Amino acid sequence: MKNIFGLILGSFIGCLILGYFTKGFSVEGFSMFTMGIVLGYLIGRHILKERTE
Repeated sequence: MKNIFGLILGSFIGCLILGYFTKGFSVEGFSMFTMGIVLGYLIGRHILKERTE
């Protein structure tokens, strides 16, 4: 869980820096990106648990 938190935090900071220089930070795009990361992590973890059982 610590890894997923670091990934989300790093992507948020990256989007803030990119938005600062390009004046194009999109909250909708970032929220969709974050939801994709979390859902992909949860699905991948579930599939990995099924394979090990």
